[in-house]
Amino acid sequence: MEYMKAQFPKGLPTLKELKAANSGKEVPPETAWIWGKDDEIAKLGRINLLTPERIRSAKDKEVKDGDVVSLNWDIKLPSQPAFGRQPCKHTISTVPGSEYIFDDWLDMNIQSGSQWDGFRHYGHIGHKKLYNNLDPSEVLSGTKCGMNVMSDHGIVGRGVLLDYYSWALENGKPYDPLTSHAITVEDLEAVARAQGITFEVGDILLVRSGYTARYYELERENPQRLKEAGVESPNLAGVEQSEEMKEWLHDHYFAAVAGDAPAFEVWPGNPDWKLHEYLLALWGVLIGEMFDLEALSKQCKAKKRWSFLFISSPLNSPGGVASLANALTIH
Repeated sequence: MEYMKAQFPKGLPTLKELKAANSGKEVPPETAWIWGKDDEIAKLGRINLLTPERIRSAKDKEVKDGDVVSLNWDIKLPSQPAFGRQPCKHTISTVPGSEYIFDDWLDMNIQSGSQWDGFRHYGHIGHKKLYNNLDPSEVLSGTKCGMNVMSDHGIVGRGVLLDYYSWALENGKPYDPLTSHAITVEDLEAVARAQGITFEVGDILLVRSGYTARYYELERENPQRLKEAGVESPNLAGVEQSEEMKEWLHDHYFAAVAGDAPAFEVWPGNPDWKLHEYLLALWGVLIGEMFDLEALSKQCKAKKRWSFLFISSPLNSPGGVASLANALTIH
């Protein structure tokens, strides 16, 4: 299938070119450890695409009104996280010796709410390694490829929202985001055309599947469905897990991707492999999950502009597997 492609800077291979270059090597054919092996630059993966030049360009082109939107969902939501994870526990207490000074206490799995999946989160199952050939034993014993590297760099660049949920409803294609509804490459291309989006290398891609919108509806109408969504094997809408989607995501050279559901890809999806294996372990693409895209969707519709300056400051967590999103956009 022919689809809209960003212009490749010199030296960035397509997925087909990668497969040819890796033929006969002892790595999966889609492996794109193209930044090197040992230095801090290599550990950034595709965040390397967020150069000072691209950041300045995003600021100059995208910030017109100064309107800010937070993408961070209520820290206690979802009340029953998917995949059997535990919800955040937030308490407030007084500082010892004072009744007028207070502190916050959080007890949480970082991946139970708005968060980034880091490179130490998910490996390539067949190869039994994580990003840049990191051995699973190193995740528990070292700090290589931790979220602290992302914190030092920051995630700043041009963001684009593909509001698939709005597009589907407006085009007579309603669906329930708490089902295994697959968003195809054809769908994403159609949304991009409808919104007038032209992709650029280094874009931070946000896909709205409607999970949080549906979550608020079910809070009022059927809370039991939300409990069912918190099981170890939930049903969730997301991007299709197909070879076509794999090529589309790789060849656009997104610096990072994110969605509003507990998984970026449809779940359950392909029984043989997951997009997490390729985005995180082979290409070095951070995955954001449960980003709150509701206010951003409304702002983009009002402005008729679905691109913006995106900013995220991950936790400075040496060896961290994931990070709170700490994300916002500026129009």
